[in-house]
Amino acid sequence: MSNIPLEHQWRYFFHFTDIRNLESILEHGLLCTNKKKEQSIQHRDIANASIQERRASMDVPCGCKGKIHDYVPFYFSSLNPMLLGVINSKNQDQPLIIYLCLKIQKIETLNAIFTDASANTDIPPTFYNDVADLNKIDWVLVDSKKWSLPEEARHKKMAEVLIYEKVDISDIDSIIVYNNGIKQEAQKILTKYKISIPLKFEDELVPDFKYKFWYTKFFISGQKNDTLVTGPILLKTEFDKCIVSIRENRKQIKSTYSFRNIENAITCIKTNFCAFKELEGIYESATDNNIHLQTVSDHTQAVVENIKQTQYYKTANNHMQHILLFAAYLHDIGKGPKEKWNNNKIQKTYPDHPADSIPMMQRILTNDIQDIDSNDIRRLCLIVVYHNIIGDALFKGRNITEIVGIIQSEDELDALFCIAEADIKAINSNWYDEFNLRKKEFKNEIWNLYKQPA
Repeated sequence: MSNIPLEHQWRYFFHFTDIRNLESILEHGLLCTNKKKEQSIQHRDIANASIQERRASMDVPCGCKGKIHDYVPFYFSSLNPMLLGVINSKNQDQPLIIYLCLKIQKIETLNAIFTDASANTDIPPTFYNDVADLNKIDWVLVDSKKWSLPEEARHKKMAEVLIYEKVDISDIDSIIVYNNGIKQEAQKILTKYKISIPLKFEDELVPDFKYKFWYTKFFISGQKNDTLVTGPILLKTEFDKCIVSIRENRKQIKSTYSFRNIENAITCIKTNFCAFKELEGIYESATDNNIHLQTVSDHTQAVVENIKQTQYYKTANNHMQHILLFAAYLHDIGKGPKEKWNNNKIQKTYPDHPADSIPMMQRILTNDIQDIDSNDIRRLCLIVVYHNIIGDALFKGRNITEIVGIIQSEDELDALFCIAEADIKAINSNWYDEFNLRKKEFKNEIWNLYKQPA
């Protein structure tokens, strides 16, 4: 008979990881950080490095004691603020995340303790090893679907279950997957190891309680179930597909185009910013982003003018200058159209606008420009889709290996630095000063990594 308080006996607790770790987990069990290090087991790590340093040194005062890294971490909350931070960093594809789910009764049968908040802060949470203390958890916060919470509430929402050293595969009750494709991939791995664990979608775990696991674009009509941020693998896949599609579709010659070439398009935009419907979609569009104080179109015009002041633009040939200017005009089209934002209301802070620009670039370069060569298609798509990758890597922790994986030449890297310089200058003067201090060293770091043999 369980001693878990009756009102909580339906609950689960959760460990999220990349599906690419599943084979190793099935082979070795779900191990704590210290055990993985002892056995030299490599996992794709999606954790924040500075937080892990704190956890490595934090004492556990009850149960089997030791340090936090002697325990496998789980959360009572399914909608985890830590995951939001991970996907906003653009270093992880959310659809590749899986959740390993254990019924709450496992706290009684495993070497488990639990906390009333995350063990991620300098001041430790309170630790418990008596299930009667489960009522000390703030369950309202744990179950909250809110994304934005004050810091203290956010840590309480991330109350943890910590299981000493190892969780056997037999103790995993279910695995939550993002979609059918991931479900099929997970099933292949389970079948390979002759292991049976139910694979479920989020609404299948507890029929009477709607657990929520994923951060989606619920606020955009037509994209409500899409991942909030497109991660590096999916973005590169869609980028490559876009270029192939444009090149293939342009083989079918049209009778009419809106613009003769890129130079003609730029001339028309100078006269009428709304010359392309995608530019009309961001014209005078206000934003709730407290960093972007201008309208999207005013910011775009500022970036165009800033491009002209960069050293790369000044030394480029006339044709490349046109590429840079056209890309600068288009770099933020993914923030539109205005209709995306609940009937033309203010545009939300939206980190995934580069991904949303992909189908727009596909339409523009397939249907609107008469003369454009294959290399220019790639250059334009690269600069628009990845216009913020340098700034993100410098200031927000985006992984530079993603940059290495998309460029094909030093010239492409220079073009990305050029659009980054113009964009950052239009946003924040302090960031711009820091960018100028670090750009040469940072570019060399990326380029040297690119030149290393595979």
